[in-house]
Amino acid sequence: MQRFLARAPVRVDPAGGGTDAPPFSVEHGGRVVNFAIQRHAFASVDRLPAASGVIVYSKDLEEGIVAPDAECAGKSNGGRLEFLSAFVRRLVPAGESILLVTESDVPPGAGLGGSGALGVAVVAALDRAFGRTRAAEETAAVANSIERQDLGYPGGSQDSYGAALGGILDLEYHRGGRLEARRIDCPLDARLALEESSLLLYTSEAHVSGSIHRDIRESYARAGSTTVDALTRLRESAASMAQALGRGDLEQYVAAMRESSHNLYRLHPSCDSEEHRRAMRELAGWILGGKTCGAGGGGFLLVHARPGCRRECRRRAEELGALVWPVTIDFEGVQSWTAPALRPNDVDRYRRAASGGATRESRGT
Repeated sequence: MQRFLARAPVRVDPAGGGTDAPPFSVEHGGRVVNFAIQRHAFASVDRLPAASGVIVYSKDLEEGIVAPDAECAGKSNGGRLEFLSAFVRRLVPAGESILLVTESDVPPGAGLGGSGALGVAVVAALDRAFGRTRAAEETAAVANSIERQDLGYPGGSQDSYGAALGGILDLEYHRGGRLEARRIDCPLDARLALEESSLLLYTSEAHVSGSIHRDIRESYARAGSTTVDALTRLRESAASMAQALGRGDLEQYVAAMRESSHNLYRLHPSCDSEEHRRAMRELAGWILGGKTCGAGGGGFLLVHARPGCRRECRRRAEELGALVWPVTIDFEGVQSWTAPALRPNDVDRYRRAASGGATRESRGT
């Protein structure tokens, strides 16, 4: 017996985030530049003997579900595990018994597309377990459709495609809904300089992506709102950034990041973050620019340090109380592999934990 595992990277989106979401992406077309980074979401699947039921356990939430079958597990709507439940209901064949375990390198509300990466990892692990083969683009499309259609969560698709494809992406959304995903071939010297100068700062001010996307959609439909103009300018800044990265022009990359940051905050008041504004003011002597990741409102802040100022920037950010991560681009995207199956007593510990009887030992498994 085998265990089937997958991982998918989270992403940063220095330009264009928000223009990937309907209705703007469908009515006007959108553009996003993002790059996957070496922080991951993980999923593992063990196929269990017949009639063992379905066990789902999130190490991050320290919660789980035990159900007789995938259909019943998928009906656990409204709770914190409804996300995983929807993937089980869509992708686990009738009559199959499994153990699904997930965990993530990033905290919730980080603005790094963590749920999108987790969805991609779950699709890949379940596909590996049941012998299904998909291209990375299809894995992204399936994961995104479960979020947007099955669950009805608002938002776009850049998170899913960043996680599935990896690398530095230019995602162009054409009117009508067609997506064209292109890898940006950034010259090596510029890419290494980009990684060296980039830092991620977490101030512990989490954001709620779904709520922010609903705010943007409501503002989009309101007469006299700045939202449509802000989205248009975000799209333009992403196009400019894609060209700059293709040339290896980091000066123009930073200019496009600053423009994108300005217009992200114009989308809706809930996208703004005074904590991030304060951090950028405090770090002004050591950075050339920065942008709140994802839908805004908190989470991680991506900054681009001035040449030779990376260490000083990091030290000052830590003095301000921020968690600071380096940035290394993940060019692999979603990956899956196999390992020996869990022992029966390990499966039983997950069953107990998912039923609400977690012990310190089971949480460390």
